[in-house]
Parts: sequence; C-alpha cells; structure tokens
Amino acid sequence: MSFKTLILAAGKGTRFKSDLPKVLHRVLGKPMLWYVVKAAKEAGAEEVVVVVGHKRELVEEFLNSEFPDVKTVYQKEQLGTGHAVMCAKELLDGYRGKLIVLNGDTPLVQPEDIRKLSETEGDMVVLTAKADNPTGYGRVVREGGEVSYIVEEKDAKGEEKKIKEVNTGIYAFDATKLFEALESIDNNNAQGEYYLPDVLKVFKERGWKVVPVVAEDFSNFVGVNNRHELAKVEKILLERIVKRHQLNGVTIHNPEAVYIEPEVKIGRDTEIFAPVLIKGRTKIGEGCSIGAFTEIRDSRIGNNVKVETHCWIEGAILEDNTSVGPFAKLRTGTYLESKARVGTFVETKKARLKRGAKANHLSYLGDCTVGENTNIGAGTITCNYDGFNKWRTEIGKNVFVGSNTLFIAPVKVGDNSLTAAGSVITHDVPENTLAVARARQVNYKGKAESIREKARRRKNEHSGKDS
Repeated sequence: MSFKTLILAAGKGTRFKSDLPKVLHRVLGKPMLWYVVKAAKEAGAEEVVVVVGHKRELVEEFLNSEFPDVKTVYQKEQLGTGHAVMCAKELLDGYRGKLIVLNGDTPLVQPEDIRKLSETEGDMVVLTAKADNPTGYGRVVREGGEVSYIVEEKDAKGEEKKIKEVNTGIYAFDATKLFEALESIDNNNAQGEYYLPDVLKVFKERGWKVVPVVAEDFSNFVGVNNRHELAKVEKILLERIVKRHQLNGVTIHNPEAVYIEPEVKIGRDTEIFAPVLIKGRTKIGEGCSIGAFTEIRDSRIGNNVKVETHCWIEGAILEDNTSVGPFAKLRTGTYLESKARVGTFVETKKARLKRGAKANHLSYLGDCTVGENTNIGAGTITCNYDGFNKWRTEIGKNVFVGSNTLFIAPVKVGDNSLTAAGSVITHDVPENTLAVARARQVNYKGKAESIREKARRRKNEHSGKDS
C-alpha cells in the first residue's frame, strides 16, 4: 500500500546542552535524522516530509545534501507534536492516503516496522511493542482487538501498570481524518502544548477504527534525549552492524573494540583485527587483512589487500594485492595500483604508485606519479610546495631512487634511471641516466683531533670562569 511519511524534527533538544539541533547529533558518523529518513525511504514511502523548527537552516542544509528530494515544513513555535503535524496540513492538502508519523530522534527504527504500519488496515494504527520493563512508557489498553486508550505511566493504576504492551510513539493515519481530528484537540495541559496522541480519543468518539500492530524488537524505538542515551543507541547500532558483517563472512577479532559506520561495505573472508575505525563510504574487498589501530575513511580497497597495524587511510584507492604499513599515512588522492607497496612511516598525498612500485620506509610522496616497478629509497621527499603553489613530480618505470633523494618539483625522471643517495634533483632526468646532485666530499686528514682539542680548551676556559 502506498503511503507518505512525516518526520517530526523541530525540537531543540534542551537536555543535549548543545547549539546543534537535536536530530543532527551523530550516531556512528551520521545524524540521527539520517537513519529515520533512510528507514522511511527503504520502507517504500512515496514522499518524505520533515517538520523543521529550531535552527531549521542547519537541518535543511543537511537534508539538501543527503536527501534532496525530501520536503520540509516549518514549525515556527514548538507547541507540541500535534501542532507539528498541523504545520504540514497545507503541504499535504488533498492527500487522502495513509500518513505515517515518525520521530526524528529514533535512529534505530527499521524499515520493516514502517512497512508493517503501512500494510495494517485502520483509520489510526498504533505501533506498539512488548517491553519486559514498561516503566516510563504509555500502556496500550485493548478492547476487542482495537486500541481502547493509552494510559501514561503517571496515570496508570492497578492492572494497567502490569500491561507489557507499550506505545512506541509511531503512528499511521488516514490523512484526511487525522487533520480533521487535530482541529478538535486542545492544549489544556501543564505544558500548554498540543499532543498528537490526543487524537486517539477523537478517533474513538467518531467511531473510526484504531488498531494496534506489534513490532518485534522494542529497542528499535528508543528515543534519544541526551548524550548518555545517544551513546547507548550507538552501541546497539554498532552491535547490529558488526553482526551483519560477521554473518556476511567477515572475521572480526575483538568486535567490542571495532567502529564501523553504516555505509561501509566489507567483502567476505576479510579479517579485521580491532581496535579499528572504518568510516564513511569505505568499501573493502574480499580476502583482505586490516591491522589493529588503523583508521580508514572514504576509501576503496580491493581484494587481497594487506593493511598492517597503525595506518591512517583517507580518500584513497588501493587496487588488488597492494600492501600498506605499518605506520603509514595515505591521504586524499592516493592511488596504489596492483602489487604496489607503501611501507613504514611513509606519507602520501595525491600520489599514484603504479603496478609494482614501492616506497618501503620513511618517505613523503606528494603530488606525484611513481612508475611501474620503481623503488623509492628511504628518506625520499617530493618537494611539491614552493610556498605559493603545488607542483608535481613524475617518476618513470623501473627507476631506482637512492635514499634521501629530494625532488624539487616540477621535475620528471625518465624510465630506467637512477638517482644517487643524498641527491637534490632540480632538473629533469632523461631515461636510462644516473643523476648525482650533491656536493663533492672532501676529507681533511687529522682535522678531527684538532677540532676535539679546540673543544676541550673551550670547555676548560668556561669551567674556570664559572668557578
């Protein structure tokens, strides 16, 4: 059955003690609202509308970047959930289908729960759940298969307190009847607000059908009102993500110490040694090994790639059968072709190492291309920045770069060439050439002892003055 979704996201979230709107606080790198919108879309909503309010420009900026097709309506004053829904009346004018109302601070909500609501017939459908400890939640009182009323914790008495079925705060409505019922509720309460659940009484009075539908997992509807609850929800979500990868064939050692964000993809037979952080839209292929204390963000890693311990990789592409680390830093724009290697204490940025190229230790490769099977010696630096502009270094294939070579970009090195250790390369090197660019060594025999003797005399002179 087709349906539209309205997400309430106008609140400030006072208990967060933050300048950021409540729904933009992040769970595993994504705002809470992201999860709710994504669930609604995956459930099949034909349209998603978000009610914005506090710092609306920030919420709308986020929605425009992630979900440009989502519409927003503005709740200028936060006068309760019923008032928030009324703010969407003009936008939804003429819509006579099913409207599902969600809360922007429930990031664990699942598409299947929303789908259940959409498939259940009734003028008002209340999504409920069974709670082992229902304390603090409104109890759902049934009569003849329908919802008779919902009693809040503070008002529950006797047998009502023993009811395990609770209200999740998520509903589906006949849109026309919902907006009609909202006209009849009032704000005669301590907060002076219009509450969406108050329409239940109006529906019952008018003989409209109010039915419950029970969700399988109560934890899906946990709301987040402060940072402590945010951490608890993040833990639940992380456990679900880790389990999903494990069931898909990924081995995760020490899973309690792994951090994996929701858009990460990992191929089967990959082995992860936590603690690790895998973020953003990272994609890791099959048969890889990811070492402990490594962080990977927004990168694409091929099959059979080995990432050793203590590496930092962001915005990089690693083709099949490459290897990295330990203690390597791959910055945005790094591209390792098949069988290339970046080793210990090597940093790269906008560097392309072609097939079989290797930089095994202690080098900086920025804004450069390194040709096939070229070997970069320890201490090599591509000096890419002159204080004003960035320049590229182009190194050909089968080149041997001696240790402590400095390439003063822009410079090109031809295929099959060599550079002597300690060279400062300031001009292009033709193919099949040995480049030596360093001062001539001069040996002064006996000079070392005279220098030591001079140093001893100076030290004795200073000692005499101090005394």
